[in-house]
Amino acid sequence: MEVNGRKRQSWDQQLHKLVFEEDGLPDGTEVAYYARGQRLLEGYKKGFGIICRCCNCEVSPSQFEAHAGWASRRKPYVSISDALQLPSYAHIYTSNGVSLHELAISLSKGRLYSAKDNDVACIICADGGNLLLCDGCPRAFHKECASLPTIPHGRWYCKYCQNMFMREKCAEHNANAAAAGRILGVDAIEQITSRCIRIVKNIEAELSGCALCRACDFSKSGFGPRTVILCDQCEKEYHIGCLRTHKMADLREIPKGKWFCCSDCGRIHSTLQKLLIHGAERLSDSLLDVLKKKYAEKGLDADINIDVRWRLLSGKFASPETRLLLSQAVGIFHECFNPIVDAATGRDLIPCMVYGRNLKGQEYGGMYCAVLTINSFVVSAGIIRVFGQEIAEIPLVATSMANHGKGYFQLLFSCIEKLLAFLNVKNIVLPAAEEAESIWTDKFGFKKLRPDQLSEYRKSCCQMVIFQGTSMLQKEVPTDQLVSSIERTELYKHMNQGRSYFL
Repeated sequence: MEVNGRKRQSWDQQLHKLVFEEDGLPDGTEVAYYARGQRLLEGYKKGFGIICRCCNCEVSPSQFEAHAGWASRRKPYVSISDALQLPSYAHIYTSNGVSLHELAISLSKGRLYSAKDNDVACIICADGGNLLLCDGCPRAFHKECASLPTIPHGRWYCKYCQNMFMREKCAEHNANAAAAGRILGVDAIEQITSRCIRIVKNIEAELSGCALCRACDFSKSGFGPRTVILCDQCEKEYHIGCLRTHKMADLREIPKGKWFCCSDCGRIHSTLQKLLIHGAERLSDSLLDVLKKKYAEKGLDADINIDVRWRLLSGKFASPETRLLLSQAVGIFHECFNPIVDAATGRDLIPCMVYGRNLKGQEYGGMYCAVLTINSFVVSAGIIRVFGQEIAEIPLVATSMANHGKGYFQLLFSCIEKLLAFLNVKNIVLPAAEEAESIWTDKFGFKKLRPDQLSEYRKSCCQMVIFQGTSMLQKEVPTDQLVSSIERTELYKHMNQGRSYFL
């Protein structure tokens, strides 16, 4: 019966996934978490998750529940007692009082389950044989065990499903549904299917849109004022007409090649490209002293002759040498993290981020991979993306397991920080897992972003990477590392001559 239990658990997951599929709950539908008749948290449905109003991040239903302060519950769609087959109700509701669980059940009634989805033994006696399959769940029954005189014609629902349907019919009478806006005598499910519910209009407007007017409309044909163009460095979107109005650019056609919204973005992009060509750079003696100190603390030979370098990489400018380094970086990230899987395609996103490749729905083309090498082998790696002068992100960092505690990432982070200072970038943001948050705050000087700060950042940097279950941290680039225009001119000369430029 354990196999049957696993199948039913899988069915529960399939049931609730219906809410987030294309013909389920419309994107932008306002939802809220209710408990004991009180609304605890608001959000709206987007894609395969919920945009939480407390942090403006896309979260799963279970994380939405945790943000509402009810993390102890096992299932966000149904209460604990419902999971134990006791009469109860759901907690995430639409604006007209329909729970996600009730909606999932309604959606499931229009779908048939194939034989491969059903149990292989009777739920009553645990024997096989000729089994009657329920059209609402994976359960299977002998006709006699289900107390049926004959095999029913058409669709048939077992008593478990019938009882569940009856409980959901009573949903409009519970305190949470009433508080969420359920009206007696009104078909709430029909309201959802006919879109007669509160839906956030232009949900992308909260995260994207023209950087000047914030509107998300664009011209689908031809070239005109509502044609949208994207800056190839900061990745902000602009209407052609808005660029003219604000006297930023008077474009008569879409430019060929790269286009930058300002001279700062052009300078940043040019510098990063030069860095890719520049290749690996040996670390300064002051940074190597930090490494030797770490070696001494670990009881290692601090006088050992090692070649420590750092460099910036991109899959768009790959050679046999850099492809090897990029593959080593991917290996380190996979060693330290579980695969980061795109919900829509099922593809692992780590290689896309390391190589700077765009994926449908995921824009990673502006990402670079910074690596620290010991004797030409990668020991630490970090993904960076610069959204203009205001902000840069570091979505992933890792050091190989065999090299933890040796100070390698501290060196790499110093290199990244000096690079951002050289580019005159003001702030660094990154997502931090709970167990790593104290390291970033205590050791590297990061602070937790307030929800309003994160919301503002996401409006100007809509492609910013935010992982579920992490906190967003921020740090100002140290002012003592900022580079003057005169110093930068001199350093550019050094860079063009293939010499060390800021370390």
